[in-house]
Amino acid sequence: MKHARTFTPDAPVARIDEMTGLPGMVIACLRQWNRGGASAALGLLRTQMANAPACAAFEALQDLTEVLGPHIRRPLRCHAPQCRCVGLDEAAFARFVEEAALGEREDALMLASLLVAPRGIMPLVDAAGRFGLALHRALLRQRAQSIPDPANTTRH
Repeated sequence: MKHARTFTPDAPVARIDEMTGLPGMVIACLRQWNRGGASAALGLLRTQMANAPACAAFEALQDLTEVLGPHIRRPLRCHAPQCRCVGLDEAAFARFVEEAALGEREDALMLASLLVAPRGIMPLVDAAGRFGLALHRALLRQRAQSIPDPANTTRH
């Protein structure tokens, strides 16, 4: 006997302020791309990082969306860019990109299999890894720049 599904892809599972770092940035980019297209996503990336890393992240995001297009099982459901909720699809996609970027290949492959048809799994994981890694590097650079210099200039 099959049970009726009680969840929807845009059901809130978290709040955006709980999604810090890489997952939060992935969700923000996904929402911008979904609502305003490539130029909106590029604009967001340029406000969050320097031009060169923003362009690298944008190119990887373009590759990611090009793989998603013909292979996606169903369209991803996204909340509006200013919405404080994080939907199920958004959270799963952010987790997928994070796993791919941080080298958890098996987990990324499994999550990709939920998103796309079999032919798209490997290219999707590769593109997600490049996109997530570009975002992760930019976030690490921001953190390093926010660390204050010590008052004592003596280095040991």
